[in-house]
Amino acid sequence: MKYYTSKNPEWLNILAPEEFNDEELFRIVIFYVFHSPCEGLSAMGKTLSSYGWNTPWSKPFYLNKQLKASASNFEILFSANNYDAMSEALEKAEMTDDFPSNLERERICFYNNQKNQFMSVFYHIRNAFAHGRLNIFDVNGDCTFVLEDVNSRMKNSNGDIAVSARMILKKQTLLSWIDIIENGETAYNKQ
Repeated sequence: MKYYTSKNPEWLNILAPEEFNDEELFRIVIFYVFHSPCEGLSAMGKTLSSYGWNTPWSKPFYLNKQLKASASNFEILFSANNYDAMSEALEKAEMTDDFPSNLERERICFYNNQKNQFMSVFYHIRNAFAHGRLNIFDVNGDCTFVLEDVNSRMKNSNGDIAVSARMILKKQTLLSWIDIIENGETAYNKQ
């Protein structure tokens, strides 16, 4: 079943503290919005191959495993293959009505619209930033991003809009993913 949210949820009305406005935030925005590795999202986008990834998903590189391993929670991804499966995926990720909650636990629930989980994640991160559906919180000293992507063309009878992704990610995870991609093909080293 599709999952809907308000066009202007309360958590978006809280302003992120000024201390989060730094060079690292600038780097995150430049990478995920302007230099997005998702083809066709930005006129300034860069493909994975332009970053030096020719066979990113294959042995010995396993980019997906490298990205998962750099997050604080290896069980980070909850995907849905279509909008009708989003409600169930959001339940599993514990990201429904009380969103955002449990900000200590990194997780991403998303519609796998790119047919590759991490490319879909990057797509939804870009949209959350580009459309202003994000906030930043200090969680036990960690800068934590709360992001949401929606499909505003898909509405219910109340005028609520369909959720396509919800994410709780630490700044360090977003920066680690940038480093992994920008450093080009590197063999996956399971530790």
